[in-house]
Amino acid sequence: MTLKQTLLTFLENNLFLKNGTCPICGKVLFVTDRFLCHQCEDDLPIINNPTCVRCGRPIFRDHRDVCNPCAKLNLPFATGYAHLNYEDAGKKIVHAIKFKDRPYLGIWVGTQMGAAIAQCRWIDEVDLIIPVPLHPNRQSERGYNQSEKIAQGIHEGLAQKNSPAPELTTKILLRSRDTPHQIGQGREERLRNLTGAFNVETAETIQNKTILLVDDVLTTGATLAETSATLLEAGAAQVCIATLCAVTE
Repeated sequence: MTLKQTLLTFLENNLFLKNGTCPICGKVLFVTDRFLCHQCEDDLPIINNPTCVRCGRPIFRDHRDVCNPCAKLNLPFATGYAHLNYEDAGKKIVHAIKFKDRPYLGIWVGTQMGAAIAQCRWIDEVDLIIPVPLHPNRQSERGYNQSEKIAQGIHEGLAQKNSPAPELTTKILLRSRDTPHQIGQGREERLRNLTGAFNVETAETIQNKTILLVDDVLTTGATLAETSATLLEAGAAQVCIATLCAVTE
């Protein structure tokens, strides 16, 4: 560990609240109720139009409403929102939430997402907010589910804009099989790994409901496709998706 890293660790552990450094640039945050420094927050790669109407990822318009993956694949979700481009800053935020023990960063960025989703026309149709679950082994290892923290923030952000917000629940969709990390895998391999990995615990609670399904990153869409299909097969009327980050088409 370098002298700078040692000093930052000391300051964070002894003088500042948890998450006392910016996860993007490493700057010490003297105002400890913030989660990013002012500069990095101003420079966040927030996704703007044009976006895919199905998944929310950025697209090159070319007179199209959907991205190439959604056009080519029969994905089961109806519409969606993605907050950040999955590039340098976006990747660092996701990495900090998942691997650097920063669950409150997930809640904070989720509230920003909730405020934006409140402007989407389809949000009034949503009955339930459900995060993509982790297997108990993975959640025990990490200490929390990052998608659940993001979903909690979305719920809070929506409640500030649309009261009452849709109910947030973590008891319906379960991960029954521990799957390997998906990093570096293609869509077909991801789908094979995920087949049968999820189940619905109480199907009667989602009958004819519209669900907002929350995950951290949209890459190939395999995880969200499998979880959406599981919910629809159990009786949900429609699934919308929300992701913290998305790769371009």
